[in-house]
Amino acid sequence: MTAKVPRKLLILDLNGTLLLRSKHTRPARPLSGPGMRTRTVHPRPYLQPLREYIFHPSTMLWLDTMVWSSAQPHSVADMVNSCFGTQQRKFLAIWARDTLGIPPALYHQKTQTTKDLRTPWGAFPAHDARTTLLLDDSVRKAHLHPFNHVCVEEYLQETRARDLEVWEASHSRATPLSAKRLAKNAKKATSKTKVDVDVKESAPPRAATYDETLLAVVGILETLKTEADVAEWIRGGGLWGDSARPPSPSPNALAVCMDALDLAPEPWFSSTEAVKYWAAQGVHALEALQIDVAAGIHGGH
Repeated sequence: MTAKVPRKLLILDLNGTLLLRSKHTRPARPLSGPGMRTRTVHPRPYLQPLREYIFHPSTMLWLDTMVWSSAQPHSVADMVNSCFGTQQRKFLAIWARDTLGIPPALYHQKTQTTKDLRTPWGAFPAHDARTTLLLDDSVRKAHLHPFNHVCVEEYLQETRARDLEVWEASHSRATPLSAKRLAKNAKKATSKTKVDVDVKESAPPRAATYDETLLAVVGILETLKTEADVAEWIRGGGLWGDSARPPSPSPNALAVCMDALDLAPEPWFSSTEAVKYWAAQGVHALEALQIDVAAGIHGGH
């Protein structure tokens, strides 16, 4: 008899994973009232399709989703409101810095934090290591449960700058050189003179693409839907998809890497093949649910 595939729990980090918050700025005048912010929230590309996917009725049949951030509660509320709006009511929970067990003396200081999954497992007993996926850009925060962690490349200002370059390139007008070529081609097309041999110009360079991390996350989630054990799947190298993968390290080796050498094993996203594979799987899953695969990036800094 085939064992029933359990519901899954997706735990989302915010800053650096789903979005980028601008640096602190000093307001021109004192802020008053709730909801006033001094830090702009920039969503990572494809956050909207990811949001529509995790909250799609068919996905919610097998997936619980919550937010767990090390930011302070008012900052978490600001980021969640900005990126999820009224759909945030569909989260199983929204947790902030006050749930991490940080000593009071360190609460308002920038200090290393750890996300111990035993805390959400205690709050939601239906979930455990077999069902839980922590999406976070920090290896150190997830070091207690490395095989429940899908680490993603941190979304930084430099990454956003590249995404803005892609947006600007896709929305820019033709350059003077391109305009001349277009005019020349039009003249050829209307000319009565037949040319036996066409002069072929070199192919244009391949267009740059937006950061596809969150598309890849959708692909990973769609695969984990039918997996009986998340931790075993990650331990077995599942994150590498069809690409060549390094041997899976033991928990002791992971601890040595992070604590002694301040390094982590090579992440799955270091493989362009793996990212492209999962992004393609994500696009397929989104299209099957008739979700628009839009990056959602707009110009401006």
